[in-house]
Amino acid sequence: MTIQRVVTFVLLIGLCQFGLARQSQSLGPAQRAKLDADLKNAIQAVQKIVNQPVKSIQRTPEMKVALFQPGWFHDGAIKPDFNKVDVRTTRETSYDKYEYVTSDLNPGIAFVGSELEFNAMTKAFYLDRTLPKKKLSEAEMLEINRLYRIIGHCEQELGIQ
Repeated sequence: MTIQRVVTFVLLIGLCQFGLARQSQSLGPAQRAKLDADLKNAIQAVQKIVNQPVKSIQRTPEMKVALFQPGWFHDGAIKPDFNKVDVRTTRETSYDKYEYVTSDLNPGIAFVGSELEFNAMTKAFYLDRTLPKKKLSEAEMLEINRLYRIIGHCEQELGIQ
């Protein structure tokens, strides 16, 4: 790529970002308030789905339980590309191979492995990382995808990166 093309590319990116920033500045107070409310409602709806309670079982000595440590999840989370990601394709069901699982955070308690999942594209919405996350149904994952498009649209209109 020539230097002229690189400079042109960088200028075009800058103009696009400037245009998005100007677009969000041109929103009226009512439009901004509606987008803010839609964004907040979509985020809360995603949190409600991904943080559903998981059934726990009192652990007994005869149970074969796989131990996950330290904790269920490492720190941090990736921000999903809300306009494109399909959470059905990013779900991990590694707990399925164990009848029961637990973590060093949950002594004396076990969970049914086949009822759990991890999804890097919903992790940013996990509110309690001391507990595993419920395996979501197809309908729940489709709803998250729909809500993610709302979040992506609102962020774009508001100029949120």
